Amino acid sequence: MLKALLYKELRETGWITLLALAAYFVAAASCAGYPLLPIFGRGWEVGEIPFLDGSFITAFCWISVAYTIALGFRQTAFESARGTWVFLLHRPASIRYLFAVKLAVGAASYLLCGAVAILGYAAWAATPGKHASPFEWWMTAWAWRAWAVITLVYLGAFLAGIRPARWFGTRLLPLPAAGIMAPLVAIIPCWPVLGVAALAVVCGCLVGVTYFVVRTRDF
Repeated sequence: MLKALLYKELRETGWITLLALAAYFVAAASCAGYPLLPIFGRGWEVGEIPFLDGSFITAFCWISVAYTIALGFRQTAFESARGTWVFLLHRPASIRYLFAVKLAVGAASYLLCGAVAILGYAAWAATPGKHASPFEWWMTAWAWRAWAVITLVYLGAFLAGIRPARWFGTRLLPLPAAGIMAPLVAIIPCWPVLGVAALAVVCGCLVGVTYFVVRTRDF
């Protein structure tokens, strides 16, 4: 059962992940001085310091937010639109197990892809002779913060997609709420200790509300 559910989720969200990987690659290439698309302009210029100039982190955040929103809604709202909830919930597995698999696949997909993007750009920045500015691995700290807190956007999109509210404004409320909480958690001092603790609490609350909606919704 686990294998079948994993295959289903990966098959249905794989194209979103591939698009996100391509977008990460294009953004990283542009920041490294190789703009692959005209919209990225001249790309990275001599004198700018990788990660500290903010260009990569800004592009990473925009791509990650779009990716996690698309991922969350694809796993939930699209199931409602196709009317497949009844079929899924009649499988020999509990409803908690089903949604646990969905959340695990979605979160793992984003975290893995985001980590690949950051590590790939950092590997380029750490290679001698690639640019004239200094580089230390601590410079990637803010990129990792963004990577971690954007998980909240995914959970907010997942919760918004699963809610049964009729009005779109009410139904989508968890998404902007998560979008507000993400930067607030990111600027908490004493990362990673306090920041990770706050992130875990907020993630736990969103997952808890998601399971409450799942238990009480009439599918």
